[in-house]
Amino acid sequence: MFEITLYQVGYCKHPEFMVKRGGSFSSIKFPAMVALIEHEGKNLLFDTGYGKHFFDATAKFPEKLYAITTPVTLEKPLVEMMDKKIDSIFISHFHADHIGGLKDFPDAKLYCSKEAYDIAKGKMSRFSKTKMGVLPALLPDDFEERLTYIEDLPKVDLPDALAPFEKGYLLEDRFYVIELDGHAHGQYGLVVDDTFFVSDAVWDIEAITKGVKPNILTHLIFKDAKVYHETIGKLKELHRHNPTLKMVPTHCSKTHEWYEHV
Repeated sequence: MFEITLYQVGYCKHPEFMVKRGGSFSSIKFPAMVALIEHEGKNLLFDTGYGKHFFDATAKFPEKLYAITTPVTLEKPLVEMMDKKIDSIFISHFHADHIGGLKDFPDAKLYCSKEAYDIAKGKMSRFSKTKMGVLPALLPDDFEERLTYIEDLPKVDLPDALAPFEKGYLLEDRFYVIELDGHAHGQYGLVVDDTFFVSDAVWDIEAITKGVKPNILTHLIFKDAKVYHETIGKLKELHRHNPTLKMVPTHCSKTHEWYEHV
């Protein structure tokens, strides 16, 4: 049996119309959701949300531009909300709202995409990385010592229940890892039992269930807008033929309806 608990670890604000075409100009909260997955005495985190380190990493320019354009509120870091030892952390991608708390878990094994990490550690300018939402200062000094690349995990054929996705990776012999390309470099989702954590493949579940599209302006921050929409198309198809599979986007508050959260 798996036990899943969702945590809201801070939030940012953006106008609603940016993520929903036809939405209002009012700023709404986008929670940074984190999942704690407990199974057979082991504790796995799906991302870490924001952390106090985010404010240190964005104290100076050009990184300060991230904090200015994406106002962040952190009420309580994840490490202060739980009393469990974290054995491993799955990093869906390298945007700051997904890795802001990594330094708070110094003993955890780390899983991430090689493609994503190559961007973070590459020779690209600090301004370019900031524009992409990547803040290398959030990574622990011993990051590589604790790291396993997703691409080095066993590659497997996915069950028919996850079609149209065909290929994926097997994490810790029990979780399916599926590439969700388009939003960011090296973004992956995680399937745990009857739940699919889809990270930022969509920002609102209605993009999958009702076909609500984000504002075209958001294309400016995507790795590849065309591929982004192709990924949404696959998620919509998956939802049609497997409606009992719960899809959990990181920033959609509606996911609170599915799990008791802290």
